[in-house]
Amino acid sequence: MKIGILTQPLQRNYGGIIQNWALQETLRRMGHEPEMIFRQADTSHSRFGGITILRCCSLVKCIIYKILLGRRDVVLRNPFDRTYNPRQPRYADGKFIKRIQRSRICHSDRELREVITKNHYDAFIVGSDQVWRQEYSPRIETYFLDFLSDSDHRKKVAYAASFGVEADYIDADKMQQCKTLLSRFDAVSVREDGGLRIVREDFGRHDVEKVLDPTLLLSDSDYRCLIKASDRLTGEKYITSYILDGNFEKQRILQDVSSRLSLPVRSLSGDSDNANMATVSQWLASFAETSFVVTDSFHGCVFSIIFNRPFIAIGNARRGLDRFTSLLEMFGLGKRLAGGVEDYCNRMDNLTSAIDYTCVNKELDRMRQSSINFLKNALA
Repeated sequence: MKIGILTQPLQRNYGGIIQNWALQETLRRMGHEPEMIFRQADTSHSRFGGITILRCCSLVKCIIYKILLGRRDVVLRNPFDRTYNPRQPRYADGKFIKRIQRSRICHSDRELREVITKNHYDAFIVGSDQVWRQEYSPRIETYFLDFLSDSDHRKKVAYAASFGVEADYIDADKMQQCKTLLSRFDAVSVREDGGLRIVREDFGRHDVEKVLDPTLLLSDSDYRCLIKASDRLTGEKYITSYILDGNFEKQRILQDVSSRLSLPVRSLSGDSDNANMATVSQWLASFAETSFVVTDSFHGCVFSIIFNRPFIAIGNARRGLDRFTSLLEMFGLGKRLAGGVEDYCNRMDNLTSAIDYTCVNKELDRMRQSSINFLKNALA
């Protein structure tokens, strides 16, 4: 079965890239032919010229990081350099991206419809990632398959879709349309507990199920196969820091953990304007080989769990706190979440202690099988 997948666009987001590949790999093992429908935001409608605005916004952001925050690794780009196009995707790892089967890039609804017509998909999957959060998906209707007619009876499945937040996820004027569109889906699953409540109460779909993020459908050995020998840091002891939204509080926590464990810190950049971003292989190796992880990233937590590493999750409300609480509580790891410096100081002994992964791995195996069964049944 040829399956078109709608998820967030491929960019410099490790979690987004790897979850995309992981879902495709899972579907391939089931005998399907998955392909990402590559929908990019259309900026051409801007009255001042979408490209120029994006270039200038990117430059301002880079100046703040480089000059005010002292980030030497950030590159300042000329916003009027014709060779720099912020609409052209910039990837963390161009070689790894080639593992992901994808359609041509669609910048408009017209181009999207052309791809749908030309590529002859037998089914559609929406997810994973925060596809149902309008802040991240401005044309939210696309992620409810509005481009398909009511008479189109091809399979429509939501897999591990996420709202990210529990309020203001979709504008009120879009809700009724999205509710009607979701009623056409053959099967619906979400990634978070908050998503279960939203879909049941706000969308009226009581058959919704909670499933794993696609990255958790594969084992640690599947990911170790992606790590190049030259990227392995076997024998070294260190703390991996993967912070997406840095601030002084998080830096204080990181410094204290380093002092308490007497280990150096290796930082992974979560900044899309960093000139020296790690490859996917290097990124995975930093989790697989580390002694401890400090992160404010959802997928930073995910890969700490996959590789059975002790970690501290620093709550990141701006990016969606429900993602953290749902993931950690599912595996009995809720106490690994620190709300800030004060919370960390009150519980530092527990937060930096070892984790017994015996029960965690049993629950992961159970949920992995349940999630795979959801996909199999939804596509049957």
